[in-house]
Amino acid sequence: MWLIMELQQDFDSLFRQYYAKLCLFAHQFVTDIDDCHDVVSAAFEDVWRNRATLELSTARQYLYASVRNRCIDFLRQQGKRELYVRYVKLLSESSVLQPATLEQQDNSLIVQKAITTLPQPTRDILLACYLDGLKYSEVAAQMGISIATVKKHMVRALRILREYKNRIKA
Repeated sequence: MWLIMELQQDFDSLFRQYYAKLCLFAHQFVTDIDDCHDVVSAAFEDVWRNRATLELSTARQYLYASVRNRCIDFLRQQGKRELYVRYVKLLSESSVLQPATLEQQDNSLIVQKAITTLPQPTRDILLACYLDGLKYSEVAAQMGISIATVKKHMVRALRILREYKNRIKA
């Protein structure tokens, strides 16, 4: 176990030694370099959070496994987002629609526009719960936040969507 006095120094050393290497490793999975930096930074955040239980001798393996798993999760999320975009595109490209379908499409477009107005963590949590069908506990575990925080963001998202819809309809 890391001694408390050495924690900061050991973490700094790990960061300097492996950050660039891990970014290159992540780039094998994720094409956008900014996304690679985000993935690697999140892995280092995990190391810092788990510093009391993490052995310095296994930190390298932990980091590489964490980056690999985060890249896989990132790619899954990107795939779901692409499916969502295709779904929205398909809805908007229909040329012959029934009156009820036109109203449904109108409501869908209002919701889609409203979702784009949500702040980033709130939007991701809303999409994870509704689009991906994840439970609050699954979203909390995936994002490294509490279930109460997920609930808070969901209440916020639904309130903002409701207000947006009322503004548009008025």
